Amino acid sequence: MKEYILVTVCSKKEESGNNFSQRLSLFWTQMLRQNPEEFEKVYAECTEFENHVGILGRKYAILPELADLLKTKLLNDGFDVLDIETEDFYSPYEITAPDWMQIEH
Repeated sequence: MKEYILVTVCSKKEESGNNFSQRLSLFWTQMLRQNPEEFEKVYAECTEFENHVGILGRKYAILPELADLLKTKLLNDGFDVLDIETEDFYSPYEITAPDWMQIEH
């Protein structure tokens, strides 16, 4: 069974939820088109934004081998990465609705 780690992608300070959501959609669309094999390593996204004192965050469940590449791509696209939990692993049974939405591949 595959196990996943969590990464929290963050907005710019004081960025609206709509703008952050649009930037995330564009990022993931580009990744799907340009790196489909890497995109398949993204299992799910959290259904709600988290609030980190004026900064929005969204968690993603990914395969561990994607962590470094994803962090680099996110930083290059103007996102911040709050946390990559490389020591904690989660099974698909822990990443479920209604808190998580599986990404279709």
